[in-house]
Amino acid sequence: MRLFTFKTIVYIFLFILILFSCNNNPQNEFSVIKKSINNQGFELITAYRLFDDYIKTSKNESTNLYKKLIFNPLKKEFSENAEYPFILSNIENPIIPNNELLKEIEILKNSDLIKIAKNALKKISLALPGPSTKILFIPANPEYRNYYEKYNIGVTAVTVGSGKIIVSIDPTFKNWKELLPYVLAHEYHHSVWTSRNFETINFSLLEFLIFEGRADSFASSVYPDKNITWTSIINKETENRVWEIIKTDLDMRGHTICDKVMMGTNEIPFASGYTIGFNIVQSFKENNPEFSDIEIIDFTPNKILNMSEYE
Repeated sequence: MRLFTFKTIVYIFLFILILFSCNNNPQNEFSVIKKSINNQGFELITAYRLFDDYIKTSKNESTNLYKKLIFNPLKKEFSENAEYPFILSNIENPIIPNNELLKEIEILKNSDLIKIAKNALKKISLALPGPSTKILFIPANPEYRNYYEKYNIGVTAVTVGSGKIIVSIDPTFKNWKELLPYVLAHEYHHSVWTSRNFETINFSLLEFLIFEGRADSFASSVYPDKNITWTSIINKETENRVWEIIKTDLDMRGHTICDKVMMGTNEIPFASGYTIGFNIVQSFKENNPEFSDIEIIDFTPNKILNMSEYE
């Protein structure tokens, strides 16, 4: 029998080492389905195994392992070359590994989540071609359930950058399957806009209003039958009042002013900015029907506001 040479043994050892490393790499805990849709590459990703390990391990330890077992692998997967890596802080708050989280995971595992996403992306990417895109689906933090129940929002999402979307789903909400395609369209528009027009994260208030308004307007054009809370969360009287408060600050830049208008203050109701941005873009479309979403995505915010005749 021929013996292995030293060189061969080294190669075998390195192969085993690499294999072992890959099997212990947290990224391998992601389940990835690669799909070409309308000649565009998509990766649909779930992280059930990460959450299963987190729940199992946390039951036996007193320390919170969320950052190590959940957040850090997600950050590693999505932060590279991302235009908005700071937005990952939205999912950094630890999720308690309790029965509520376990319930969400089990519902999602047994749902037709991926099928819904595939069907939605066929429609969305046909209406607006974009870059290769990976989309991660994770369970929502049950801690926020009572807050979002007020607005009937069972699906939230963030766009970390061009081709990078993370969707949080609370499947205990009855409307999550109805809301998911719309949310995908909204975030996908952010991704496409970023791939075409991104310059700086230092948005002005007007830029951010139009950024969100364009995304909702596009999603509404793809799914006109969806009942979306945040695009009409304030009535016209309140909208006029808020506009009078903010219109002198439209050129102000930074997260502080944008967060005030989007998340609310004592004077400004929650999500007012989403309604205002949506109505500006809708007004633009009504007054300029010759322009498509593919054209509007590249227009400057000032052009859209001026041609909208919003005021």
